[in-house]
Amino acid sequence: MPRRARNDRLRALLTTAEWSYDNLARTVNVAGAECGLRLRYDRTAVAHWLSGSRPRAQVPMLIAEVLTRRLGRAVTIAELGFDVIMAEEKVVSSASALTVLTDLVRTDLSVVGRGRLARSVYRLDVPTIPAWPERALEIYCRQGPTWRTSGTAGMAQHMVRVFAAANHKFGSGHARTALTAYLADDILPQLAGENSDADHRALLGSVLDLTLLMGFACFDSNEHGLGQRYYRIALDLAVLTSDPVRYAIVLRALSLQASHLGHGTAALGLALAALTVGDRHVEPYTSAFLHAQVSLSYAVLGRSQAALAAHQRAREILSRATGPRPVFGSYNRGELNYHAASIHVFNGDNAGAVTALHRALRHYPSGECRSLALTLAELAERQLDLGLLSRACTVVHRFLDVYPGLRSGRVTIALGELRKRLQTFGRHPEARALIQRCAALHGPRPGSTWPGE
Repeated sequence: MPRRARNDRLRALLTTAEWSYDNLARTVNVAGAECGLRLRYDRTAVAHWLSGSRPRAQVPMLIAEVLTRRLGRAVTIAELGFDVIMAEEKVVSSASALTVLTDLVRTDLSVVGRGRLARSVYRLDVPTIPAWPERALEIYCRQGPTWRTSGTAGMAQHMVRVFAAANHKFGSGHARTALTAYLADDILPQLAGENSDADHRALLGSVLDLTLLMGFACFDSNEHGLGQRYYRIALDLAVLTSDPVRYAIVLRALSLQASHLGHGTAALGLALAALTVGDRHVEPYTSAFLHAQVSLSYAVLGRSQAALAAHQRAREILSRATGPRPVFGSYNRGELNYHAASIHVFNGDNAGAVTALHRALRHYPSGECRSLALTLAELAERQLDLGLLSRACTVVHRFLDVYPGLRSGRVTIALGELRKRLQTFGRHPEARALIQRCAALHGPRPGSTWPGE
């Protein structure tokens, strides 16, 4: 059996990164979790890689990504020395965004393609985010944010509202395939037909909104690499349509995803960019929505004073909001108080978080069942931190009442975390009854992503 050649390229990168074998293994495991892979690499695996063995499937892309984050420059798969052939994701230009989107949704509809896309690697390549061209403001101001459209374009806008409402009420898993099929088989082909300029622009806007919703559906299913790909296409479409409001909303979505994964610096950069471009063009609901994400990003970084100041600004702006809330870029008092609780948690103030979460529960709109469930799960976690077992059990029962109607990877993960926390109180009658109820519900379901699935 021929002896494998040592991988001196990877060894040199590790030296430059000042990383041990354990450092590389641990960060690859974390990056794998971001795209739904349950990896358990240790220093022995890294030693094998350095001696010439080849990691499986997505792992070279993960190694390239974690070294990119560590070194602050793009590290390609070719530099790793694995002698593997793997197509790296390319940056999408605005001109090609529709072509790339069409290919992506077609692949997403197939069983084999869906599984492969779900393992896409989340990448911190913020410099590749397309900058907002200031010349586009002239086009936006000339065209205006609203337009008259035909029945076809109006139907597309109606379907956007339908899918968005279903996502809030039932989670991303219930209509994910239907949303993908609608994009692939209905609305994208319509763009190739003969439409007036107003209809074409309106259809493009609907495609952008649905692509953004696809990105959020992936985020909600813990498929962060794929979600990022949809978000980035939506961002290119916002540039293509010269729409600074939608551009800011997509940047805010990217920031939320980064903060959710603990990448505070990237989250803050995206949130501030969204505010810079969008705040002068948006209504109060959306302005509060943008300021709130700046607040959360500061909190992730431990900058509590800046977080509180941005949160207070969001509160003041929201108090001035009137009229119907927009489909995208909306904000409400439930979310405002949930974000206040997040700031308290980052500051180590669980009692303050509990108070804010109770306020949040009183103010969510009736159709936002997923937000209600996630808030209940967070409240129970914080009550358990404070040793308030009986109160936490009451809240978990409320969570379990809502849970069966939802298909959301984040909610499913929340159930698993609550079940693990309750195991430590297994001798308590209330906790024991809850553990049994959780066990009856705790299993993979359509539309819910499980680590290692």
